[in-house]
Amino acid sequence: MQFIASDEFRDLRRIHSLRLDGNQLPVVLEKTFINQAELRILCLARNRLAKITNTAFLNLSNLYELDISYNKLNRVEGVVFHPLAESLRKLVVSGNHFSTEILRVVLHTTIKLRELGVADMGISELPSGLLPDHLKALNLSGNNLTALGVQAIPHQLVDLDISRNKFRGLDERVVLRFEQIEHLKLQDNPWSCDLCHMKPMIQRVNRSVAFENVTCVSPSRLKGLTLKFLKITDVTDCNDEDDLEKEDLFIFVEENLVLLIGGIGLFLFLVACITFVVCSCLRRRVNNVVQEEKRDAEREAVFENPTAIFGDKGEISFKFPLDLTERKVSVSTIDEIKKDTQLHTLPNGTGIGI
Repeated sequence: MQFIASDEFRDLRRIHSLRLDGNQLPVVLEKTFINQAELRILCLARNRLAKITNTAFLNLSNLYELDISYNKLNRVEGVVFHPLAESLRKLVVSGNHFSTEILRVVLHTTIKLRELGVADMGISELPSGLLPDHLKALNLSGNNLTALGVQAIPHQLVDLDISRNKFRGLDERVVLRFEQIEHLKLQDNPWSCDLCHMKPMIQRVNRSVAFENVTCVSPSRLKGLTLKFLKITDVTDCNDEDDLEKEDLFIFVEENLVLLIGGIGLFLFLVACITFVVCSCLRRRVNNVVQEEKRDAEREAVFENPTAIFGDKGEISFKFPLDLTERKVSVSTIDEIKKDTQLHTLPNGTGIGI
């Protein structure tokens, strides 16, 4: 769907769940859901939303879960969430382009929020006090975080996902706080098993269940080693900037090698197809030109060399097909007719004239 009218759902007054994800909606108009007072779940993810009007969620006083992730939103007014302030418990805005200030306004409005999804938003820093302490679940995956302060982690958090960020190491106090979180995802970070990044946390990760599936990414000799089994004797001196750049380049090349090979293969295939088509067209054109020149030469040879038709003795040569439409006519002289008449005279002297 590319558009929904403001009164699209006017007859659906007792609906509890409405999923409109995966469409191409560019905007949510004023009072679109005003007749859905009993609505509890609304999903508008993966559309093309660039704007949500201020009264789009008016009268949704029972809405429990709202998903507006992976759209084109870079701004939304706090007044949009005023009708949801007391009821909303789960909000997913991942994949949009909210600044931390916009996010702060939204979180200040939805005062009873328990679950928040802010993945893939390009967040590079998480200020202290941004996230409310009453949050239970937080998805921060796919951002650009390199550090995390203890004060930035909500006190009541039991589910945290910081996978696919840029963490090389963590402070020991953060590791201690992570041990108190029931569900924790730390995978797909470029963990650096050197003294600079791992020394502050190595004593904790050896005993922490939270890090049992986390592995070293650099240096290359320790790549794949689980942090739980990492020893202080294994780690080396800190990587300097050149080493880190080399490691980053190595990781980038390794992660994108399959895509690179596939891209090169596809490019070569396209070049081969284009070359084949061009060569085929050129070959056909050359063959046509040769055939035309051959036919022209034969025509010229016929008209310039009469012997090609009449031969050396003046007789017609049938090497070249001619359209001779004239019909042969037999002509006889009077003497020949008389002679022929005599041949047809009957024995009794009666003749038959022809």
